[in-house]
Amino acid sequence: MAQDYRELATTLRGRIDAGEFRQTGKLPTEDQLIEEYQTTRYRVRNAIAVLAEAGDVFPVRGSGVFVREDREGDYLSIGTTRGISAEYPHRKVTSVVQELSLLQADSVLAKRMHCAEGDQVWRVVRLRQVDGNPLAYETAWYLKEFVPFINEQIAEGSLFGYARNDLGLNFGFVDKVLYAGKLEADAARVLGLNEGDPALYLEDDSFLTNGRLFNSSFIAYHYVNARFFTMTSMR
Repeated sequence: MAQDYRELATTLRGRIDAGEFRQTGKLPTEDQLIEEYQTTRYRVRNAIAVLAEAGDVFPVRGSGVFVREDREGDYLSIGTTRGISAEYPHRKVTSVVQELSLLQADSVLAKRMHCAEGDQVWRVVRLRQVDGNPLAYETAWYLKEFVPFINEQIAEGSLFGYARNDLGLNFGFVDKVLYAGKLEADAARVLGLNEGDPALYLEDDSFLTNGRLFNSSFIAYHYVNARFFTMTSMR
């Protein structure tokens, strides 16, 4: 069911991006969407909640769900985790794999991954690009317990899409820590910047609906090419 409402949210976002609702300025009513997609009110409401959390729409009580005006440029959402491909739907997103290995967790990695020492963990290091321009240098770890297999072809695509759609994992929530720092030599080289240049770092831990952590990531974003967005309540 979780996958169903996220799929509907993706479909609606595609229609928003195509300008389908520009004339009315808002989405069809819940009843109209239920009829159109032959689905449940639960699925429609949860899909709209996903769009609202990402800042794509905003509900007005008694008036409907309004579409946000386009923001100039492309942004990564801080408040949601949809993956870079979903954040840049009209751009070419590619991943260049720098490393793919299967490790046995030492004490440090076991603590981060909430697993036992010796458990097997995939380590994936990638350069993420948008239209050929470097966006992020990402180091990610996946517990083999939940992600039994990764090869380079899979790593070149969307790993979250693979985990959700191919492995059937049910995503729960993500803890994010965002902070500024200076680039280390490896990240600077891959991003085409200089060691010591500024960077925005993101550390995130991704959990399944059962509360188990399955993925941790450490990402250095290109200080020129990456921009971020979040929408917050004024209440």
